[in-house]
Amino acid sequence: MSRVRIALAAVTLVLAVLVALFAADLRSWHAAVQAGDVRYQQDHAGVAWKASTLLPASLSRGALGISGDLAVRRAATQFAYVRTLGNGVDNGYSESQRRAALETTLTNLAGSGDRRRDSIVDNMLGILAFQDSQQSGPSAAAPVDRAVSDFESAVELDPSNEDAKFNLEWLRRQLVAHGQRGGGTAGQGTPAKGHKGAGGGVPGRGY
Repeated sequence: MSRVRIALAAVTLVLAVLVALFAADLRSWHAAVQAGDVRYQQDHAGVAWKASTLLPASLSRGALGISGDLAVRRAATQFAYVRTLGNGVDNGYSESQRRAALETTLTNLAGSGDRRRDSIVDNMLGILAFQDSQQSGPSAAAPVDRAVSDFESAVELDPSNEDAKFNLEWLRRQLVAHGQRGGGTAGQGTPAKGHKGAGGGVPGRGY
């Protein structure tokens, strides 16, 4: 009987330790996300949003349900970086590759079922689409309708997304000013600047 009691006590102790470690990992994730967000506001580069966990990170990350949010944050870091790129030394090839990879990442993140998160992603896609519509050179500019559609989707998904609403209204005003109604190419006016969370954007504000 004493052996059974000892075994039960040992199991209870192990479970208590695991629970304590798991609770510590949850707190570590909360702290890591908050600290990462603060660092992002100061400098977009080098933010990883990684927690130092005692148990496998996937356990506490999964319990918190933050994998999608972390993916959007990391995409926003790429977004902020891509928007600063020029043509570089290879006539824009490397930059276009990074941009294409970012658009693929954002497209894959869209439609997750989380309306707030999808709205943020659509807003970033709208900004990239607007930039595509402004390109000049031998390649024809992409139609600005795609940017309008992305911003409209972002606002529909999350009416509280002020950045998306700002961008949509700014772009609509630009189109009206140039005699267009959601088609053609928007004007080259200088939009208001700003940011919320990760990254300022053009035509207005990004995530």
